[in-house]
Amino acid sequence: MNTSQPSIDVVGASATDSQWLINQVTRMLPLLAPVPGGNASFSRISIRVVHDGEMARMHEEHSHVAGTTDVLTFVSHDDRGSLEVDLALCTDEAQRCSQEFGHGINEELALYAVHGLLHAVGLTDHDEPSARLMHDHEDRILSAIGVVALSANRKESS
Repeated sequence: MNTSQPSIDVVGASATDSQWLINQVTRMLPLLAPVPGGNASFSRISIRVVHDGEMARMHEEHSHVAGTTDVLTFVSHDDRGSLEVDLALCTDEAQRCSQEFGHGINEELALYAVHGLLHAVGLTDHDEPSARLMHDHEDRILSAIGVVALSANRKESS
């Protein structure tokens, strides 16, 4: 893994603490190492926190799926081959889930961020074994940074 710190920014984060989220993502990066592809070098991570309307528009435009979702991940490479990652996190979905599962919205957004980073390094959740592996990595990483493991209590919807 590249030891230089990627640039990390959060925009549109009226419902969350931007610096807290940046700190959590910074702490997540070294914990990706055990994941296949997790030693990737990141040059930039941009996090955009959006509401349902914007997320539904992006979900339709980029995934051809109607309706909102929790996180969308967009990956490109810079001229050195390092990952440039854009994450869109849905604050309305985070609010609903945080109320349903009894934790804070920031913790839910941290789950979405780690989920997006795992997608960025190549994990998928399109079938049950892949989803279980992804959720196990999410819980391991969240626990390591002091955020309660959030995936274990949910029914699989992937």
